[in-house]
Amino acid sequence: MHKTYRLKATVILGCLATFLTAHAQTLPQGKGRAEFQRICSACHSVSIATSQRLTHDGWAGVVNDMVSRGAQGTSEELDNVVSYLSANFGPGNAAAPTAAPPQTAAPAPAAEEKQAPLSDEEVSKAKGLIQANGCLSCHRVGETGSYIGPDLNDAGAHSSPEQIQAALVSPNKEVLPENRTVRLVTSDGKTVTGRLLNQDGFTVQIIDSSSQLRSFQRSTLREFTIVTTNPMPSYSEKISGEDLAVLVHYLSSLKGPRTQ
Repeated sequence: MHKTYRLKATVILGCLATFLTAHAQTLPQGKGRAEFQRICSACHSVSIATSQRLTHDGWAGVVNDMVSRGAQGTSEELDNVVSYLSANFGPGNAAAPTAAPPQTAAPAPAAEEKQAPLSDEEVSKAKGLIQANGCLSCHRVGETGSYIGPDLNDAGAHSSPEQIQAALVSPNKEVLPENRTVRLVTSDGKTVTGRLLNQDGFTVQIIDSSSQLRSFQRSTLREFTIVTTNPMPSYSEKISGEDLAVLVHYLSSLKGPRTQ
């Protein structure tokens, strides 16, 4: 029974985001809707999942499984998601919205729809926005910037334009474990911050704000704090909608080490 339920939860997880993208306008209003859209749309895109009808405990199991796989949210936000799902997609609810009839349905997009190429002017503008907004103090683009935050040179390889825009406009309150930073205070009182690379019972390895790989003996540290709060600000009111579109388009075009 446990294996069957976990398989069902996995299938549902793999489908939630596509439902949000395709049916965002038809999602019922209510407390928890915004958290559902923000938290659940960051990882998956397969098919519609909310045709499933689960009890409150069933949806709680699905959300807990999401959290174990890296979904980010406070306890209150996750409770709101469970309440929203059980209220709107419980056993007693009507079926989820279905696709439009074949004669009115839009053609299915290609598996990897290509964006229009960026002009030199757009590339220059995007790089200027990255520089002006201090993004390089945490992130790296090309051969410039810091290693403390996630490298943006492959942003478009693992995130859709919608996910990139959500990260800029409404960043998660916490960061994934692989992107967390640490604050160390050495025996002589010096404070060092950087991105956590590895740790065990005796040592800690980080890459510091100067992009230097460093290792410390735990016994020599006065303080060792893992920072889970996301320092990423929201740019919803910091840059215009037009500039945001250019920035998202540029970041979406970055698929690997080489950048434009």
